[in-house]
Amino acid sequence: MNNTSSVNILLATYNGEKYIKKQLDSLLSQTYPNITIYIRDDGSKDNTMNILKDYIAKNTSSKKILLLENGGTNLGCPMSFYQILKECASADYYAFCDQDDIWYPDKIKWAVEKLDKKSQTNKPCVYFSAYEYYTDTGEFLRQSPSQKKHITLTDVLYYTPASGFVLVFNETARQELILNINPGKELHDRWLLRGAACFGNIIYDARCSAAHIRHADAVTAEDSGNYNLIQSFLKNEIGGTAMTDSKEHLKYFQHTFQYRFTKAEQKTLSLFTAPNSLKRQIQKLFYPKRLRARIAGEIAIRILFFIGKI
Repeated sequence: MNNTSSVNILLATYNGEKYIKKQLDSLLSQTYPNITIYIRDDGSKDNTMNILKDYIAKNTSSKKILLLENGGTNLGCPMSFYQILKECASADYYAFCDQDDIWYPDKIKWAVEKLDKKSQTNKPCVYFSAYEYYTDTGEFLRQSPSQKKHITLTDVLYYTPASGFVLVFNETARQELILNINPGKELHDRWLLRGAACFGNIIYDARCSAAHIRHADAVTAEDSGNYNLIQSFLKNEIGGTAMTDSKEHLKYFQHTFQYRFTKAEQKTLSLFTAPNSLKRQIQKLFYPKRLRARIAGEIAIRILFFIGKI
């Protein structure tokens, strides 16, 4: 492969002193050379900024590290990522990066290889890979669920096939899905994957390219068995506002791109965004396509349809 395609890594940090060194080391160890790392700190109160400045001062690799000014503003997620996208220079590809994960050496190389094959499509292209879950003490938990090769709108209605840190996307996706419109408050990974599913291409790579670190306070909910996962869904989705918020984000996505959808996509979106009625509840409850990868998640969302919460 050639190494001419440029890649901007977009690293958002906040109080990450405990993990940021390992992540920075993994970025600087990428086998793909044509990389610029843009970092925006969201107003850390710990030693994160000093660590970042020290890495920049001591960096001897060919990869540039640029620290953006934050203006003293805490934007939170996903707005900090969107801000980096607005401020960074143009590149062929862009990669979101969390502060507390670890990238494997060929992560960007694999992404560029796959994306370069779609370089003539002039459509939004989003690549993502499989990844592995680890605890912050180094214990292996599981691998991310296997995904379909062809991902459509149905697959990203109430499920996000990949977390932001494994997404790599092209300049067209940056322009059409981020810069030329207002993505609102939807999480960056779900927003991009929905847009690419409808208007471009999603490329899934079954190779694991990173370790996603799950911290002790989060591990028991998502990374245990289905029983604990169902408990988490009952608490956060049935008892909380997570899914009603998701429905509002879906409505916003539908409104933002209302003139670009096919008739079939518009019909699907309308089913899941229109006000509830007994007929719609039944249609959603018995919707023939799978909406989530894990059984526990699928059961939870069908319960939500049954009780009319979404």
